Amino acid sequence: MPLAWAIDLRLILNEDAPMKASLADIRNFIEVDDQVGTAGQPTAEQFRAMRAAGYEAVVNLLPREQKNALKDEDTLIRELGMEYYYIPVVWSAPQQQDFVAFCEVMERLEGRRTFVHCAMNMRVTAFYSSYAIKYLGWTEDKADALVARVWHASPGDRMDDTWREFIARIRH
Repeated sequence: MPLAWAIDLRLILNEDAPMKASLADIRNFIEVDDQVGTAGQPTAEQFRAMRAAGYEAVVNLLPREQKNALKDEDTLIRELGMEYYYIPVVWSAPQQQDFVAFCEVMERLEGRRTFVHCAMNMRVTAFYSSYAIKYLGWTEDKADALVARVWHASPGDRMDDTWREFIARIRH
């Protein structure tokens, strides 16, 4: 009897482990709150784990043409039963209209478990932190702390003038 209990317990623990590991393994994954998660580009398996974790929608800011974009991501997301929103933000030239589109999508998804990603979670933290200031009542300090978790995570990751100026523009 004790051996059977040990086997059942291992099966239960192992069943949950892949999902948690997959989400945690997504580059720069941040669970902002119980409704929103952000990260860099997930794999197909990580999107499956995301769905199993209760995410209902995916917002992708990474242009499809980028080498690290997941091929046919939109099809996969829809096959998994999640909504898919695509707002391609060009790294070297983020635009005001990109942010406006992002805000419209986030408003539409309010109250639903939503995952937002780009390549590294840099575009996303810039957009989401600014959205949170404008629509969720975040302070600049709280928004800057979210940005810093990704943009200052390693010595080579520093914000350039393009993004510094863009963030200043969309926040005010």
